[in-house]
Amino acid sequence: MATYRLDLAYEGTRFKGWARQPDQRTVQEEVERALTVVLGEPARLRVAGRTDAGVHALAQVASFDARAGLDCRRLRAGLNALLPEDVAVAAVSPAPDGFDARSATARTYRYRLWLSPVRPVAERLWVWSPRGTVDTDLLVATASLLIGHRDFAAFTPSARLYRSCVRHVVRAEWRPVACAAPRPDEWEFAITAGSFLHNMVRVAVGSMVDMAQGRMTVDQFRTALESGQRRLMGQTAPARGLALVAVDYER
Repeated sequence: MATYRLDLAYEGTRFKGWARQPDQRTVQEEVERALTVVLGEPARLRVAGRTDAGVHALAQVASFDARAGLDCRRLRAGLNALLPEDVAVAAVSPAPDGFDARSATARTYRYRLWLSPVRPVAERLWVWSPRGTVDTDLLVATASLLIGHRDFAAFTPSARLYRSCVRHVVRAEWRPVACAAPRPDEWEFAITAGSFLHNMVRVAVGSMVDMAQGRMTVDQFRTALESGQRRLMGQTAPARGLALVAVDYER
């Protein structure tokens, strides 16, 4: 037997997340079904990031075990021929002995905000367009509060399910998406950590937007972060603006 790595991308709009669920359409189910057909034997995937319903991925990584010597190019072509249009395999490659997609050392998510009063028709499935004015200077200033080794229990509704809600965030920043207009209509939040809690990024984004629209102060945000209480944080941003964009492994 040998281990193989799959690099995947998908639009999460019509999926109930990555992980298999009874009577629900999930990415794992679609890819495992196609993989089982191509291999001619049951296949089970391990994945770097178990994305939630509606969340996209541009750089998901999965791994599986199968017989050695598979033609990876033919396997990729066969999978893409069977998969629906909202999920694709970018690459299939032999993995080192002992490789497990779950052992990633860092994962990066991106969240996109659309701030123009004109509706983002072409991008509507990939961005959040909150109503009202958003103070982007406050967004930029607040992101740094997330960096470091800390308890993020306040950023998840599922804290009781974790043995520990401590996570190490190495990057958290807002930046405008380059454009020719005097004021950027689109902003992007990027955050990198070893792992994330359920809804952690979406609660962080929703709370920062609440603050940037005057519904919270910076001090309230800081107090809520330190409290570990979800009820003190702001709204949960919609899933459609979030995407897994990078997964890193130790060399």
